[in-house]
Amino acid sequence: MSQPSSFAAPRHELPARDGKTLSIDQLSAADGNRLGAIFAAIDPWATYGYPVSALAGFLSAQEPGAPRFALKLDAALVGAGVLRPGWLRGPYLQFLAILPGFQGRGLGSAVLDWMEREARAGNERNLWVAASEINTGALRLYERHGFTRTAKLDDLAWDGRAEILLRKRL
Repeated sequence: MSQPSSFAAPRHELPARDGKTLSIDQLSAADGNRLGAIFAAIDPWATYGYPVSALAGFLSAQEPGAPRFALKLDAALVGAGVLRPGWLRGPYLQFLAILPGFQGRGLGSAVLDWMEREARAGNERNLWVAASEINTGALRLYERHGFTRTAKLDDLAWDGRAEILLRKRL
């Protein structure tokens, strides 16, 4: 049975690979709108033709049970995420994106490590994430962190494309 975790805490500070501090804060609507416009211009969202308004609206929304978080590296906004705790006996990372200039610095790894620590503290059994089949960098990241491909979901986000559901057993 799940125990309360601190996913809902307003701020988490994590060490980043380069000695800086990565903070996980609540994502403001203004930052969600700004990041939505940036992320819509990069893959996989650009390839899918995902509208800026839809991505910005998703990130800036306030949705009970699905906190949006800002990723800040020494106070600079560098990414965003959306988490759904308690999804199939563990949290589901619904969205994770890092600005292109900050990719490859271990920030995604830091978020996944944080997610795993929080889930273990809550006695969860699984971690979940899905990625587009065309997002090979994300798939490599998740698999490096012990996630295994669980299902291929054809035509879920876009006709003619597949999303890959990945699970990490804890």
